[in-house]
Amino acid sequence: MSPEEWGMSTLKELDYIHPEQKVPVKYNYWDYIDGFNKVLLYENANRKHSWFIKLCANIFDRNIPNWFCKWWTLYGPTIKILPESYKKLYLEWIDVSPKLTRLQEDNIFFEGISVMYFFIEFSIPWIMRWSIEVNTTSEGFPCLQRVFYTKFWSKLLQKNPEGKLHGQEIIDLINVKISRYYDTNTITESQVKDNVDPFKKIARQLQMKKGIISKSEAIALYMEEVKKDLMKNLDFDIKDDTSMASASHTDDTCLAGEGQDIDDEEEDLETILKCYQQQMEESSTNTTDKGKNKI
Repeated sequence: MSPEEWGMSTLKELDYIHPEQKVPVKYNYWDYIDGFNKVLLYENANRKHSWFIKLCANIFDRNIPNWFCKWWTLYGPTIKILPESYKKLYLEWIDVSPKLTRLQEDNIFFEGISVMYFFIEFSIPWIMRWSIEVNTTSEGFPCLQRVFYTKFWSKLLQKNPEGKLHGQEIIDLINVKISRYYDTNTITESQVKDNVDPFKKIARQLQMKKGIISKSEAIALYMEEVKKDLMKNLDFDIKDDTSMASASHTDDTCLAGEGQDIDDEEEDLETILKCYQQQMEESSTNTTDKGKNKI
């Protein structure tokens, strides 16, 4: 819930009636948030410290409060727990999700926000558990620490008596949404604001895909975005130069075939970018190898 949905004031109190004690307890919006943050720290009677979490998809139709984003960074799962079939759909969804595009335009981003939107939009459940471990503080004092773990709800990958996956409806929903986003042209170049840094945009997209794609794939995607941006700006400059030359040129030495030089420039640019991409991949490989030697 957002403060607006709560009522006139976040200090306005509501009544909670315990099902057994039947005694009303007063609480306000801030008590609600406090309870939301502490409930997963509760130790159950079996001392298993495990929780089944599934967020209602209706949340995705509203503006997600900032406090919930902070909650997600503490208790939300990572993209690494998704099975390969879900990871592939996630990669497709990232490129066409209209809400992610709007966040990019408004310069709203934090690590894990795309995962949060993905899990909420399709109401994907997960299992969270925690355990206590003995550790030391930065000052060297012994202490107990609560360590959290998350995993994909495996039942979604199991088949029912009819031979269908329990989670087939989620997979179908994701495919339908992706197709709809493509078909309605929700994501187009013209929708992106001029003040959006293309390199910041691709950097964030790669951050969203971190842990799923390899370094060479990430470099290839980055170089492709660089090429698009260069060609867009070069095309603009070439047209300006051509129009200026046409206005000032007075003799007839210009031949129609000379316009093909632009294609040669495009080919040269393609070659330059490929060479640069290869150098980046080699540099990345060398850095990784050095790190391994140190270990």
